[in-house]
Amino acid sequence: MTISPILFISTLLMLSSPTWAIDIKVSDSRANNVYMDALTWVLDKSGADYRLVHTDHSMSSQVRKVTLVQSGELDIMYAGTTRELEEQLLPIRFPITRGLIGKRVFIINKNYKSDYGQIKSLEDLKLYSGILGFKWADKEVLEAVGLQQTEEIYDDIFVSLNSGSRYYFPRGILEAYSELIDKENILSNLVVEDNVLLEYKSAVLFFINPKNKELEAILNEGFKKGYADGSYKNFLYKHPLIKGSFDKAKLGQRVVVAIPNPFFPEKSLMIPSKYWHE
Repeated sequence: MTISPILFISTLLMLSSPTWAIDIKVSDSRANNVYMDALTWVLDKSGADYRLVHTDHSMSSQVRKVTLVQSGELDIMYAGTTRELEEQLLPIRFPITRGLIGKRVFIINKNYKSDYGQIKSLEDLKLYSGILGFKWADKEVLEAVGLQQTEEIYDDIFVSLNSGSRYYFPRGILEAYSELIDKENILSNLVVEDNVLLEYKSAVLFFINPKNKELEAILNEGFKKGYADGSYKNFLYKHPLIKGSFDKAKLGQRVVVAIPNPFFPEKSLMIPSKYWHE
């Protein structure tokens, strides 16, 4: 029996194709986003045959996004991990930015740079109030040491600060500078404050619906492959936004305000040290 060349090639392609074929619904389509770049990298590394489907839920609060993942309208979200969140959704226990989210700088209105430049201690910082997205993990951590926080929809925070609010918006060093790239032409009063570095245990993880075993396998496979050959760390630290953030943050010149995080989930405390920033 003679097999035609076309049929033979088609059979080879089928046998060599990736195991998975999956649409993955996401809500964040912003440019200059380390987490979405990491998601694409991990998915590619896994070898999965996938397609990212961008939904119209980009303005949703974190609480809303949890509901959307639970209902299947979204397949994945990223967030600072908490005990509550780990009970609601399935965490993929690879800190996306190796815990660097716990090194925080402040986005502020540029008119208050000199005021924030006088901060030398936790007690000094208590004279100011922070602003966070609704139900973000950081709120209870900061309030536990007496740092007053208020909540607002994520995108509205930038507008409020630009309009003259005296709040500080604590962001990971890998977030703050990239977030302002998106806004520098329309919200010109925003700057990253250059005096304070707030530190505590924290990690941003990917979260999915516990029933989505296919996506769980894909993400775990991508991370494991990336750490096995060292390519994930190489991707992360050479990412232009991350490298640029380290250059701009000048961590050695900042006043370090270190605080505990008694709320960090116990199971995530067990994540091996090789997955954290040294």
